[in-house]
Amino acid sequence: MSRRVTRTEVLALVGGDEDLLRLLCSEGLLPQRTPYHLEDLESARLVHTLMHELDVNLAGVEIILRMRGELLDVRRQVSDLLELLRQHGLEL
Repeated sequence: MSRRVTRTEVLALVGGDEDLLRLLCSEGLLPQRTPYHLEDLESARLVHTLMHELDVNLAGVEIILRMRGELLDVRRQVSDLLELLRQHGLEL
C-alpha cells in the first residue's frame, strides 16, 4: 500500500501556494481527494519545478505530465515483455 500524504505536505512542496494547489486540482493535475498518494507528491514536485524553476506554462506542464505518464507506461510494458521472455527461456 502506498503511503498517504497530507495536504500540508503537498502545500509545503509547492511553497505554501494555496492558489497553485487549487489550480493543479481544478486542471486535473492533482486529484481532488485527500489524503494524497505518494505519487501525487512526486507530481506536485514536478509541476512546481516546471512552473517555478523552468518557467513552463500550465499548457506545457499538462503536455509534459501526459508524455511522462505515457513513457512510464511504455517502460512498464517493456519490462513486462522482458519478464515474459525470461519466463519462456528467451533472453535479449
